[in-house]
Amino acid sequence: MDWLDGNEDQDKTFSYNTKQQVEIKDRWLGFTNITLTVGLLLYIIFGVIIFSKGYLEFEDAIGAVATHVRGDAYGSSSGKPASRYFSAEDLTYPGLENGNVFVSTRQRIYRQRRGICEDHTMPCEYDTDCTVEAGGKCSPKGFCSEPSWCNVEDDPEIYELDVGNFYIWVKSSIQFIKVAPSNIYSTENDHPYPEKGFNAFTVRDLLMMCDPVPVRYEEISELGAAIEVQFVWECDVSLKHCTPVVKAKRIDVMFDENNIGYSFVYPEYITDDERMLHEVGGVRIFLRTSGQGRKISVAALVMKASTAGTLLSLAPIVADLLMLKVYKQARKYQARKYEFSQDFSDFLKGQREREEEKINLPINNQIDDAEVDTRERKWQKQLDEEY
Repeated sequence: MDWLDGNEDQDKTFSYNTKQQVEIKDRWLGFTNITLTVGLLLYIIFGVIIFSKGYLEFEDAIGAVATHVRGDAYGSSSGKPASRYFSAEDLTYPGLENGNVFVSTRQRIYRQRRGICEDHTMPCEYDTDCTVEAGGKCSPKGFCSEPSWCNVEDDPEIYELDVGNFYIWVKSSIQFIKVAPSNIYSTENDHPYPEKGFNAFTVRDLLMMCDPVPVRYEEISELGAAIEVQFVWECDVSLKHCTPVVKAKRIDVMFDENNIGYSFVYPEYITDDERMLHEVGGVRIFLRTSGQGRKISVAALVMKASTAGTLLSLAPIVADLLMLKVYKQARKYQARKYEFSQDFSDFLKGQREREEEKINLPINNQIDDAEVDTRERKWQKQLDEEY
């Protein structure tokens, strides 16, 4: 103990605190404790168990989506004079991902051959800016002239396609392995055929379902758009039937407000030296299936109730804080809540000294018991006054 200050009482430094229950007869303290306890009980019952459905076991899952399309379009070119019929396969080509759908609303078709011509995707100032190995030269117009795919005709075929009534049949299914491994929920269970508004939608319908702002087909027919359609299953697995909720939102404006729409380019080869280049824009529909299964579970109820029940211990803690810090008679409450014992080390030391003193004295001079008791009472009184 050399590291301690010599004047510091070690018994006080290393004192031990033990709990003592004290009954405080004060109606306002009792009302405070009861009010806090009742409030916490109501929160546990109505907030945790009833409102938050603490008696249920939940499982989140991701399902599968399959699509079929139906529709066609006929267009007359506003560029090079031509007309063309577009089948459902032409309007949705190419299929970029399984379960997702692209529907073309506008197409530019270029007829190209291999040759040496200006590549408008390669601007230049000097010949070194071009592909020197291929003999590329910088043309007076500021583009690289080198072997490339060259447009046979100056004007491409340009088609504006009305696909607002193009139908998409969506088959959505989901399974909750943990809470109901034997149940498979699907839009095909009670609706094996396409039904408009339930599992079959037009492009215009899906655009108008977008939240928070519906999208009109005429607004995106030129630049296109990307939307996400979700089939959300909220299922009580104790029942065999469950109906999904369809939600949609536009997502291309969320990434870049200055570059909205959806478009890409793909070639259609006729021979090794001739091809048709398609620049297409349209509606890209991302289809998703997700959901949450639930069932009544005693284990979940016991877990939520026992966990939330620990909140009841806050009531006496808050009541104690109010009693000691806020109430008018806080000092009196504190005097009754805390009790400080005497320094038992000093007491034992004094007792040993008195015993030794009594033994060392002659028989005629030994201190009688009455005097010892008197000294002990004085010593205890002194300690009481100090504490």
